[in-house]
Amino acid sequence: MINIQVVYALPNQPTIIDCAVDEQTNVLQAIAKSNILSLCNIQLDGHFVGIYGKRCELTEQLKDGDRIEIYRALINDPKEIRRKKAALKKK
Repeated sequence: MINIQVVYALPNQPTIIDCAVDEQTNVLQAIAKSNILSLCNIQLDGHFVGIYGKRCELTEQLKDGDRIEIYRALINDPKEIRRKKAALKKK
């Protein structure tokens, strides 16, 4: 068995679940075992996942101590925000 974490963070409410899974577990299996999708009322399709900030596939094998992160969609595009600020400064 290996120990992992599954994380989904809303701005003011992070959900962190510690899990013990078999050594041959992949990312999708660990997410299912953690039950985080029903706890946070989210659907996995449309979300990217990663391990410690680096995007990965759902089929990637886990190692002891990995932290699976389920990423939310961006509300605002950072590039667009910078463009708008630059345009305001020119006026």
